[in-house]
Amino acid sequence: TGGEIIDHGGLWCLPTVVTGVDHQMLLMREETFGPVLPVMRFQDEDEAVALANDTVYGLSAEVCGPIDRARHIAARLNAGGVSINRWLNHIGMRSLEQDSFGYSGFGHSRIGREGFLRFHKRKSIVAYDGGDPEKDSPMGRAAFS
Repeated sequence: TGGEIIDHGGLWCLPTVVTGVDHQMLLMREETFGPVLPVMRFQDEDEAVALANDTVYGLSAEVCGPIDRARHIAARLNAGGVSINRWLNHIGMRSLEQDSFGYSGFGHSRIGREGFLRFHKRKSIVAYDGGDPEKDSPMGRAAFS
């Protein structure tokens, strides 16, 4: 249901639910950035987790269900941020840190303090002033032996 494409200077899709999918479809194996929800049957929790983790990506995930069971499933998912019973809840909490798993995102934490600092380049500058590092530096023996 849904799926209407709207042209707003780029292609946009109205919220869409897709049924009748299987795990071989790209929609189930790749990251979909849009309001698209594919729905697929599974036999049990172990199969659902195995299917969810069968991807080279792992930016984020959502789990819906009773809190205790959903937490158990969330802990088993290979994703940097997992929301339970609320879509992208983990993104709204700016103090949280998360890594992107697999080929997703930019690597280490995109949010929180580390998310901000990751855009800064760190540099070390070491200068030699002509002295004897063995004699002049308290770290000289360890650094230059």
